[in-house]
Amino acid sequence: METNLLNDCEKFHRRDFMRVGMLSFLGLSLSQYYALADQAKQNAPTGRTNGTADSVILIWMAGGPSHLDTWDVKPNAPLEIRGDAAPIDTNVKGVQIAGYFPKTAKQMDKICVVRSMTSPAAAHEIGTHYMLTGYLPLPGFAVPSYGAVASKLLGPRSALPPYISVQQPGTEMGAGFLGAALNPFCPGGDPASGDFQVRDLELPGGMTKEKLEVRKSLRETIDNTFKDYEKGNDTPKAVDAFYDRAYTLLSSQEARAAFDLKKEKEETRNTYGRSSFGQSLLLSRRLVETGVRFVTVTIGGWDMHSNVHGSMNGTAPQFDQAYAAFIADMEQRGLLKRTMVIVMGEFGRTPIINKDGGRDHHPRVFSTLLAGGGIKGGTVVGSSDPKGFEPASDPVKPEDLAATIYQSLGLDFSQSISSPEGVRIALARGGSPIRQALG
Repeated sequence: METNLLNDCEKFHRRDFMRVGMLSFLGLSLSQYYALADQAKQNAPTGRTNGTADSVILIWMAGGPSHLDTWDVKPNAPLEIRGDAAPIDTNVKGVQIAGYFPKTAKQMDKICVVRSMTSPAAAHEIGTHYMLTGYLPLPGFAVPSYGAVASKLLGPRSALPPYISVQQPGTEMGAGFLGAALNPFCPGGDPASGDFQVRDLELPGGMTKEKLEVRKSLRETIDNTFKDYEKGNDTPKAVDAFYDRAYTLLSSQEARAAFDLKKEKEETRNTYGRSSFGQSLLLSRRLVETGVRFVTVTIGGWDMHSNVHGSMNGTAPQFDQAYAAFIADMEQRGLLKRTMVIVMGEFGRTPIINKDGGRDHHPRVFSTLLAGGGIKGGTVVGSSDPKGFEPASDPVKPEDLAATIYQSLGLDFSQSISSPEGVRIALARGGSPIRQALG
């Protein structure tokens, strides 16, 4: 029985505790979790940064949304370019967006539209990598994503992991050469499901908090026994530090509560929308509220090679409802001030509608949305030409977006990080912060 373990110490070895059996929470090994959690010592207890943002929520519009059908409408262009995306006014004088987003239009005073993003990458994988790292792919060299770099340099703010991807992340969202310990944790499951539950969040079957405390006491007893044999060896100290954190994590009510959407009012959940995307955004708000450093939420369906109007009518409403509710909720709770919110995809779409009524890949100019965390709301950065083919003013490259993210988090975007092989890369090579977007 578990309660007799303290009387049976001679049957256990220190290495047995490397297999406590509870590290399946977050799917981490000892070395991975220790490497990750050790970053916390670099931070003040509050988790505040020296920048204008403490956290980032990145909303990924997978597939590449059409700029002309979202945030950069061209009402005076020919029909084969403007399509069916009729413009509507927003609550910012002179700023219009596509009529598919009436609720977002009412939140535009909190949002900055960047209409002059530009990239050479017209393929999904390359464009995704570029936008999520600030780097075009380097052969044989895995560049870490923004979330992984933030985790590495800023560390955790609470018992929860610093980097969480609500949906299953692609490799471009990973930690690259920084190592698997800094990959995002994915809770698994659909937050909109009635039985949504984070994988492995609960203690293993038969394990109670009381039994967990017994194991903790047992470990401490064994530690004392081994101390005389381990003088001058730093490894046991690292293991001790790991276990202290691991026990804290597993017994944390805070960690459980952050993922429990049932704690939200039904009215709030309905305001976000009961779609997977809506509930994922609500979950991201709860995670940041609890101290998560970087969260990604993905909504697909933007690769519209045919019937762009019909496709927008199917995809845009759930985005519009959830995003508008999210921005308003973050503002009302005082979270938007210190949380940067980014909306982007890998590229835009061709201005000329093709024979199938859709738009193809077009990276030469496209749009992103920024809000919170020091971003100046109600602003528009740059412009595209009258037909949406090229930047007409103030072109913004992914490197510039990278510099903006890192500077907002209080990080020196010109600093370098090193791979295990000793190859060093700058966080934002050649990039400069988007000055017009910064408050």
